[in-house]
Amino acid sequence: MSRVLHCINSLAIGGVETQVLETLRHWAEHGSGHEHALCAFRHGVLEEGLEPLREAGISCFVLGRSSRYSLRFCRALIDVANEFRPDIVHAHNSGAGMWTRALLRGRGNRSGQSKRKLIVHCRGVGVFKQFRGRTIERLLLGRTDAFVFNSHSTLAVWTKFLSPECRKIVIYNGVRTDRRLDCIAPDDFPISPFTMMTVCRMVPIKALSTQIRTVKVLHDRGMRDVQLIVVGDGPERAACSAEAERLGVAEAVHFEGYQPDPRLYHAKAHVYLCTSYNETFSVTLAEAMLDKMVAVAGRVGGPSEIIEDGVSGFLVPCEDALPEGLRRTMPPLVYDYTQGALRPPLAVNPESLADVIEDVRLRWDELRGLRSAAQDRIVDDFSVAADCRALERFYDELAGDSVAREGAILHE
Repeated sequence: MSRVLHCINSLAIGGVETQVLETLRHWAEHGSGHEHALCAFRHGVLEEGLEPLREAGISCFVLGRSSRYSLRFCRALIDVANEFRPDIVHAHNSGAGMWTRALLRGRGNRSGQSKRKLIVHCRGVGVFKQFRGRTIERLLLGRTDAFVFNSHSTLAVWTKFLSPECRKIVIYNGVRTDRRLDCIAPDDFPISPFTMMTVCRMVPIKALSTQIRTVKVLHDRGMRDVQLIVVGDGPERAACSAEAERLGVAEAVHFEGYQPDPRLYHAKAHVYLCTSYNETFSVTLAEAMLDKMVAVAGRVGGPSEIIEDGVSGFLVPCEDALPEGLRRTMPPLVYDYTQGALRPPLAVNPESLADVIEDVRLRWDELRGLRSAAQDRIVDDFSVAADCRALERFYDELAGDSVAREGAILHE
């Protein structure tokens, strides 16, 4: 049995933080072949969920980092490592990866060895947007024993920019597959009003204007009962609201703000949309498919791996160029899994998206099999249980330094 210290930047609400806590909860409920501890660098609202973990014997440390370069924080992180003495340190986002590799490399584990294993979990490609991020990652490569990637799309971008020689493994994010019948619309769900929805933080990369313009296109085609529900909040909310007003579809676009349980909206909509310029995975898309929604996404990144086009959902080509100002804030390259190719970020065309939505509506009664296939896809391949099993095997291999050869890519 190895000791594994999981490090995250904070306990604020976010996809990475929620994913890590779900993983630890699974081990707390179902057991693990390893001893786990959590170290969060900052406080946050998710801290209230730590007590069940502590009751299950998982140590939880919250360091309260006050500034980016706090000496007190550096000392506290080293103290946590000295107290828990992990065999493996698993950093789950880029900030945690930077600090763990800078401060904990080469320090002894509980068995007295001179070197513990350091894993960096790569769930995004934003680090490559700027020269500074690329430079820091290159400098830290020699301090990295292994990379875990949340999709082949993430792996492809990282390999293009860094070509790491250490171990690499793709382990998809997992969603809880406990049945939530209150989130699933009945088979006789009324076809009108025809409702689309999305769950996201309202930031530029989510391309919410594409969805709003698609509502306008469908209304112009005579489908005036089409509406859109946006669950989430963020800095783009005012701009999105203004766009809906400008296009004359404000009454058909409903901004619900942050919701503690967004899955409850799945029973209120027919189609789940993901039109981001890039997504390295998309847990919210997987959750929608688990609840038997018809998923429609841009053909890019994680969604192009999760959705089997025409079988468990629909993929829409990304064809439109991004505005110049926006392009500078995006990663320079993204990956289309269906084509096996890297390309610059592009946007979904609203007319093309409207074509798919119109077809879904016309064939709604025929798509029961697709909705069931979507659910089966998530249960079989993207569950938290599968995520945890893959991580356990990888920890075993790292601790024993066997099975996986250097530089191997293990596909889960």
